[in-house]
This record gives sequence, structure tokens and C-alpha cells, in this order.
Amino acid sequence: MKARFYDRLAAAVSLLLLAALGLFTFYLSQVADREQARQPARKTLSTEPDYFVERLALLGMNEHGDPSFRLEAQRLQHFPDDDTTLFEEPVIVSLDASRPRITVTADRGRLTSGGDEAHFSGNVVVTRAATATAAPLRADTDYAVVLPDRDIVRTDWPVTIVQGGSRLTGVGMEIDNRTRQLRVDSKVRAVVLPPTPAGADARGGAAR
Repeated sequence: MKARFYDRLAAAVSLLLLAALGLFTFYLSQVADREQARQPARKTLSTEPDYFVERLALLGMNEHGDPSFRLEAQRLQHFPDDDTTLFEEPVIVSLDASRPRITVTADRGRLTSGGDEAHFSGNVVVTRAATATAAPLRADTDYAVVLPDRDIVRTDWPVTIVQGGSRLTGVGMEIDNRTRQLRVDSKVRAVVLPPTPAGADARGGAAR
């Protein structure tokens, strides 16, 4: 009788140990699954750049291999999670000799994955050089999107544009350097100064 009792006790203890081992294995599996599920979120929340560059200058080329634009900045930081590049004090200059030169400066810049769009923010200034038929142009805003391959600058923020004796304010703008067109979308107000009479000096008197 005692032998049977001990046999049954040993069998019961073995079953309990096996059940405990199974539960422990299941627990470890659940913990591992939760850790794996957290990995993508943790990666997305990372704010550490994988590299940075000080005082850089980049040259963009068109499909024919000719210089298309030049991008300069005081500092560049690249973030691998979403392939975003951030710039401090960026300057982008169009280089197509067949079109008026456009220069865009800002406090900050962001280049999206693929490099098709550059987002400039903070004291954005867009200048377009004079042509044989048009005075130089300057546009001031706080945010703009630059499409360097298409030679387009656009914004949906308030903007002030000065060209020659004209001053234009509004909300939303697009400068297409290929077509030489300027569009202001809404709330447009314009002030056009009369041209200075020939022979008059800066104070309005006759030149001598």
C-alpha cells in the first residue's frame, strides 16, 4: 500500500511540474510576442539622427546631367526612421541658365524621403532675378514648399510680394519659373506705386 501511495504521489508531482513548465513556457512566449510588437513603435518614436553634416553644399542635376539647383545649409541631420533630412539655415538656388535665378532662404528646412520636396519654414524669403521685361521679385512668408526639379515654389500661408513699384499681399502663392507665372490664391490686396518720372531725383525734384 505504501509503495502504491508513493507511486501515485510521484506521478502527481510529475504532472504538476509538467503543468508548471508548460505555463512558464507559455508566459515566456507571450512576453516575447509583446516585446516584438513594441519594437516598431519604439523605432518610430526614435528621435536620434544616424548622421549629421556641418556647412554642407549639395548640387542637384537634371535628366541631362546639367546642374539644376544648389542646396546649402549650416547643418544637416538625417533621421533613418522615416528617411527625413532636416536643415538649419538652408539656401536653395536654381541654376538653369535659361530661366531667371530663384533663391529661397529660411531658418529651417526639411527634405522628405525621395528628395522631391523641400519644406522651408521660418522667415522664408523667395527672390527671383530681374529679366529683360520684369523687375526683380521678392516674396516673404513663414512657410513654403520648393519643388526643385520642377522649378516651382508654393505656399498656402500669408505672403507679401514686392516687385518694382508694386506690393501685393494675400494667402497662398505659386511661382512657376518655367512658365514665368505668379499666382496668388486669396485675400489679395495690391498697392501699385506710380513710376518715377524721367529726370526726377529720389526726392522728387528735377535732376540737374
